[in-house]
Amino acid sequence: MGDIVILAVLHAGAVAVVTHYGEALAGKILVDISNPFNADASGIVTTAGNSVAQQIAAVAPEGTHVVKAFNTIFGGVIGQDKPVDAFFAGDGVEAKERFGAFLESLDMRPRDTGGLDMAYALEWTGILLMGVARNGLGFHVALGAEVL
Repeated sequence: MGDIVILAVLHAGAVAVVTHYGEALAGKILVDISNPFNADASGIVTTAGNSVAQQIAAVAPEGTHVVKAFNTIFGGVIGQDKPVDAFFAGDGVEAKERFGAFLESLDMRPRDTGGLDMAYALEWTGILLMGVARNGLGFHVALGAEVL
């Protein structure tokens, strides 16, 4: 298993998967890519302070660094193989630096949004992105951050 583990499961099963693999994840950077959308993708099922990433961190073994990322980028955008801003949140300076370097190796621009408490904001950002996609921009749109 590599140093960075992408947890690519539905949000409802994320905690159970991390619990199941337990100590095998110790010392890894564990990336939560889930979007905890409600049934019609008009909102999310998590609450402030209880994002999926925070739930995962609560059951992850000691030394595991949970990062929330990729949930604000549509698969088709990633598939275009163009530079894109990748928003992420997590605790631990060294883990975030390593994850940022990983993003750069994928030709993405790391955009650190802060600590793991920002994962909830990223979950809502996924809903925002769905809204603009559904209302005229389509699913090949990406959010970005630039200094003007």
